[in-house]
Amino acid sequence: MAASSSAVRRPQGAAVLGGVNVGSLLLLLSGTFAVFAALLARHGFTGRDHVVGIDLGTTYSVVAISQKNNVTAIADKEGHVLVPSTVAFLPNGGVLVGREARAYRTTDPQHTIFNAKRFIGQSYEDVLTSEADENGVSPYEFGVKMLQDNEHDGVCFTLALQGQRECVTPVEIGTAVVRHLRSMAHQFVGHDQITKAVIAVPVDFNARQRNATVAAFRAAGLEVSRVLEEPTAAAIAYGLHQDPNVSFLLVFDFGGGTLDVSLLFARNGAISVLDTLGDNHLGGEDLDARLSAWLLKEFEAQLGTAIKSRRTETEEKTLDDDSREPPCTMTGVRQAAELVKRQLTDASVTTAACVWKDSKKLVRAEVKVTRTQFEELCGSLLERTMIPVREVLEANNMDTDEIDAVVLGRAPLSDIDPDLAVAYGAARTLD
Repeated sequence: MAASSSAVRRPQGAAVLGGVNVGSLLLLLSGTFAVFAALLARHGFTGRDHVVGIDLGTTYSVVAISQKNNVTAIADKEGHVLVPSTVAFLPNGGVLVGREARAYRTTDPQHTIFNAKRFIGQSYEDVLTSEADENGVSPYEFGVKMLQDNEHDGVCFTLALQGQRECVTPVEIGTAVVRHLRSMAHQFVGHDQITKAVIAVPVDFNARQRNATVAAFRAAGLEVSRVLEEPTAAAIAYGLHQDPNVSFLLVFDFGGGTLDVSLLFARNGAISVLDTLGDNHLGGEDLDARLSAWLLKEFEAQLGTAIKSRRTETEEKTLDDDSREPPCTMTGVRQAAELVKRQLTDASVTTAACVWKDSKKLVRAEVKVTRTQFEELCGSLLERTMIPVREVLEANNMDTDEIDAVVLGRAPLSDIDPDLAVAYGAARTLD
């Protein structure tokens, strides 16, 4: 009697692994992958990592991305594309970055760090030379001390807060800002596949400063694909490297804390920096300081009392950077001055105001400011901005009529916001 068979007949060529039909498994995996890919595409993932362009600036930073030959400057959740390069440390161990950090400066200026780009990769002696006055006194309210045996930084910023370290380096401040920018980019593209960045650094950064900047990006989780010099990035943003009618161009980069004037030569899609000069202690912040000093006297005359750097009840609530009525403190008056400066870009007259809290009531001080007044107050500073322009041209035996284009003059290019040009150019190198 023949033994019964329990064998199951399978189609020829089908394979079994651990009791599972491999063909069916592959079909299932293919379907799953197709659904997963569709979901990724819906959320902006194109099948390759996105690379962003980042301008880690002294006062403000910008992140931009190039998608299908279109460059977009990425805004934060409030719609701002300019992110203050400011980091604040809280008593509970928390950290604020950007606009929240800058607003917190009115509450605790000793633990709100800004202008870290001035310190990155610098020795303590270099910092004393560039930042301190003739008596070796720092102009900053936060503390700066010597740091030894650090690969990238020669100084750190002191903290005296429970839950925080005793000192943080300029690289670490840069890392916090870059991490914030990367998070903004993640929100914009809808996924976290952003692993690389093209960055821009000042022309006069030495090797240590450049390496320290790259280290800040790496610590924030971004590999640096390419390092551009800032004037080159600005020129690329306007496509001047591809314009056959442009050979010599002048980049006038008036930033928040520094002024850089660069003479560039463009040919066959390539750009070279011929010369650069500038002023490391002249920028938009100096205009703010000049205006705030004048406003301070006007407010004090109205209030009948001296305005000091003190915390008031009106500062208990975190202020928005665009608040029209900051507290009547040194920091609050400076905030009012910056707002007035921005408003006078378009308006011929505006009003500066601050609020004073005394024991009985709130007192509002108000001063009207015209553009003519502002220009007269800042006239000597504006004249200083022309000095490196004249010196660069004279050093290269050139006249103004030999300059084919002026970035940021002579029919200046303005189709891109100058504040965004460097980040745009960094992103555009990927096209």
